[in-house]
Amino acid sequence: MGKTLTNLSVVLGLITIAFGGFYLYTQYGSSTLGSSANSQNMLNETKVFIERGEILEKTTLDIGFFEDERFRSLQSYTTPINEYPIGRPDPFSDTNSNSVVEDNS
Repeated sequence: MGKTLTNLSVVLGLITIAFGGFYLYTQYGSSTLGSSANSQNMLNETKVFIERGEILEKTTLDIGFFEDERFRSLQSYTTPINEYPIGRPDPFSDTNSNSVVEDNS
């Protein structure tokens, strides 16, 4: 490659990078400045969020309910779940075999 061609390639590369940077800079500036309605909407939503947070901070819970005798006397009516074997004892065995491996534990 000749010296003139190398210099021309470097100059064109620098001009391309400068143009790309300027283009991205102007696009970023226009997107942030042109969306004042979006910014106002975001500020309003933030204000509502802060107000609701203040309301929640003022809220107190009365946990005396859990210490009441009526609550402590509640009974559970759940039924125990029986455990059944899941899957096959040997997952790599042939599926046509009818042999069952017994658990001796």
